[in-house]
Amino acid sequence: MAERALRLFFALPLPPELREALGLWRPALPPARWARPEGLHVTLAFLGERPAEALPVLEGIAAAVADRHRTFTLRTARLGGFPERGRARVLWLGLEPSPALEALAGDLRRALAAAGEVFDARPFRAHLTLARLRQPLSLAGLADPAPAAFAADRLVLFESGPHGSYTPLGAWRLRPV
Repeated sequence: MAERALRLFFALPLPPELREALGLWRPALPPARWARPEGLHVTLAFLGERPAEALPVLEGIAAAVADRHRTFTLRTARLGGFPERGRARVLWLGLEPSPALEALAGDLRRALAAAGEVFDARPFRAHLTLARLRQPLSLAGLADPAPAAFAADRLVLFESGPHGSYTPLGAWRLRPV
């Protein structure tokens, strides 16, 4: 019997208070599938389908990368959408530029590539996916949620499950400041 493939990604989780605040924030939109507040995160590298046997290598990569980076602060910024021009199908919340975040994401992606691990190589774009829109929408005039700061203190390997659920398979603390 073939082993079930795991759909995996590395991300930074959000603290509970920010997840809760964003879960309560809902602008008037046409029908949308909102992200579950408990699943909000900043994706660093999407790996796609992997067999369970790949986990020890991925865990080793994560441990080494986390050990090279210190905890840092991130701040939410403005709303945006994908596609970026015209009418969006995905609503997201951007983050203020962060050299520490760029360094962490770049280091993780380089370590994955060096180990021969395949991942989505599209350029890293720091954001929190808030909703998937059933019909394309212009985001002009939507009010941004209140800005918030939060600590990025651990790297997490998540498994993506049904209905937008995410299960942490491992977490590695960044070094304290």
